[in-house]
Order: sequence, then structure tokens, then C-alpha cells
Amino acid sequence: MQAIPIAPLVATSWFGYRNVSIIRGDLLHPVVSGNKLYKLIPVFEQLEKGAGTTVMSVGGRYSNHLHALAFAAHAHGMPSVGLVQGYPEQPLTPTLRDCQRWGMTLHWLSKVDYQQRYEEEFWQQWQSEYPGSKAILEGGWSNESIVGGQQWWSGIASDTDIVITAVGSGTTLAGLALSAPAHVKIIGIPVFNDPDGYQGLKQKLAEVGVSENQYELWSGHTGKKFGSLNQEQEEFAEVFYQQNRIKLDPVYTTKVFHAVQSRLQQDKTLLSKKIAVLHTGGLQGNRK
Repeated sequence: MQAIPIAPLVATSWFGYRNVSIIRGDLLHPVVSGNKLYKLIPVFEQLEKGAGTTVMSVGGRYSNHLHALAFAAHAHGMPSVGLVQGYPEQPLTPTLRDCQRWGMTLHWLSKVDYQQRYEEEFWQQWQSEYPGSKAILEGGWSNESIVGGQQWWSGIASDTDIVITAVGSGTTLAGLALSAPAHVKIIGIPVFNDPDGYQGLKQKLAEVGVSENQYELWSGHTGKKFGSLNQEQEEFAEVFYQQNRIKLDPVYTTKVFHAVQSRLQQDKTLLSKKIAVLHTGGLQGNRK
């Protein structure tokens, strides 16, 4: 039995772009939504076989991932631990207040410690403090979560030509690319800068069987930095809401929809394609 009931995916139109459908992951659940929820459901289905397992992950003070993890752990009756980049003297964000309310134990990481989160020794240290715990990588990257990302197809029309998603950890991109029908192009829009041209991301995708001919990256749309918008993107989000009555977040969806609009204006051939853009949720991060 699924501990977190989710609504069916629905698609809505984008004002001014009749060929584009918005796949409303933001409507899956009133508290947590979008790709974070899809990525975590299969993980917890596996963990239920070992009831009482502590789940542990890492993120920032406004992390959608930690927020969804804390909620899912609470719903499944499992302890959770959040390793947060920040300092104890900083006021708790609404995100972290929710995490605590759902029973998540918070530990603070300095910037130096946080940079070690991709190292095996980092997780060995924390798992020694919580023996038997399940470490979930930042953003939820795992084989189970990649499979979970394939649930997006339930809301995407079969005659779609292009599916577009934000790229953070790459989990959703991997899930889509591995399960896409032959006629569908998968496009990922990175929301973080990478001076190495996303070689690390491409290598990570290759390791789970996703070749570079199975997807395309649209780079150059990150704004100021991860989690921060430039003025043009901020203004876009306001106009988008006025026209569509759909809220966007500053980490993922504002950058994605702004990028799609820019590409549609630059490349008129895209106007003849049927495009689906994933709204991956994350609206809780709008709270200050």
C-alpha cells in the first residue's frame, strides 16, 4: 500500500504557445510534489522491507530534496537525518522547520565539509554514527529513483515530439532517456554552472546506461548561479504567473520555462513540434 497518495498527472497549456504542454508535477501532492516525490517513492518501497531503517541525505537550507525526504520518511514511519550546509546560529528556514516537524534530525555542515559529499569517506563517517542507515545521495540519485522518474510518461501525450526537464542531479533526465519512445527527443536544461561542460554529468549518465545520443542538453540558462535568478528570469516568472496562473520556483522551473521560451523565439522550427515541459514542483522553496 502506498503511504503517500498522489494525484494523476495532468497537462495544461502555455499561454501563447499552443504547441507546448505543461506537465503539472506541482499538483501531485499538496505538500511535496514533482520529481522529488517520484524519485523517493520507489526508494521507500524497497526500504519498507526493513522497517525502522534510518534514511539520511544531504542538502541546502531550502532543499526540496530534504523536505520531500523528511515528509516521506514520516509518512512511512522511518527516522530521517538531514545533513545541511549551513550553521546552527542561522535561523531555520521554513523548509527546515518542516523537516524538524516531521522528525528529521538535522546536522550542520560547513562549506568545506559539504564539498566532501560525493566522497565515500563522507558517508562512511555519518553511517558510523547511524549504523544500518540508508544513505540517499543529494538530489536522490539512485537506480530506484531513476526508475521512479519514468512515471512522468503517464502524463505525457503519446504524440509528443520533445520532452524537456530541469537537470540537477540528472536522475529525472536519466529515467526519461532510458524509457523514451524512439520518436521522442529528451532535452535537459542544467540549472547549475559547470566550467567543464557538464562532463561529470555526462559520465554519470553513461554509467547507468544513458548514451549522449539519447538526450540533448540546453546549457547557458543558469542565471546567476544555482538557486539564484537574474533580473530577466525574475521578470519572466512574474509575467508567466500573470498569464498562466502557475507558480514557478527559483531553483528549477523558472530557469527551465524561461529557457524554453528563449529557444522557441530563437528557433522557429520548434513551433511545429509538440513539446511537453515538466513542472517539477519545488514550490515550497519559494518561502522565506
